[in-house]
Amino acid sequence: MKKLTIAEFNKRFPDSDACLEHLFKIGYSNYSECPECKKAFKYARVKDRKAYQCSNCSNQIYPTAGTVFHQSTTPLNYWFTAIYMFTTTRNGVSAKELERQLDVCYKTALRMAHQIKKLMIDSNTDMLAGEIQIDETYFGMLSKNMHSSDKKEMKPGGGSKIGVMGMIEKEGRIVTKVLGEETNANQTFHAIVKENISPDSTIITDAFPAYKNLKKSFKTHVRVDHNKNEYVKDGFSTNRIENYWSTLKRMIKGTHIHVSKKHLSKYIAENSFRYTNRKQPEKMFDLILNRVF
Repeated sequence: MKKLTIAEFNKRFPDSDACLEHLFKIGYSNYSECPECKKAFKYARVKDRKAYQCSNCSNQIYPTAGTVFHQSTTPLNYWFTAIYMFTTTRNGVSAKELERQLDVCYKTALRMAHQIKKLMIDSNTDMLAGEIQIDETYFGMLSKNMHSSDKKEMKPGGGSKIGVMGMIEKEGRIVTKVLGEETNANQTFHAIVKENISPDSTIITDAFPAYKNLKKSFKTHVRVDHNKNEYVKDGFSTNRIENYWSTLKRMIKGTHIHVSKKHLSKYIAENSFRYTNRKQPEKMFDLILNRVF
């Protein structure tokens, strides 16, 4: 599990010109002809501009157009450095840390952070399948994590807590949902699960009452009752999703201290990206850049 080292990063991207060249290769390496004149694709960098020009018709291409870098006055190598920081840390990067490391104003650092988080969102809309662990957690109060009997008193929106429901495949793909203020937990939870998981799947949950009737909609439903000190049942557990919650809470509490409900889904997407790709950390940086276009 080799990570991209800072020395390797600096060698690949010593300045903004190298970053722009990399974006050009990512976005246009599969072009065989100029989109304007239809002749062989022969483009060269335009001096002092973030553009490449066709040697035949002088048509110009701007690799940053339509991307998160579009019209940004922040140097490209700053953006690349920020992405590097996001993909090599275990617990995230705060906007204040970007402000300090890049020597930019806080407003710029915060915008960069949120734009990078958006690139981490999984666009895969396929239903989860196979063996799926399901659980929910809550954010918002300084009390201990809620479980068992406490959950019975909670609405999906969590009152003063923010509820988040998570579903994770055996191979690691994750779908999460920040819960609203709905009053019927059973209907809310069932709708989310049925919308995101294939009915021929095996689902594993704890004994939270809202999950009780899911067995009617899925091939197999295993309920692991933690209240009875049961943590593995017939070889199944909820350890994977609980480990995911641990990484998420460690990131939020340790790095960001507090996250509002408005932006919580972006922080969850960031954590999901790192968790899903944790076995190939050397590829995370390039995965993010490939999502720019």
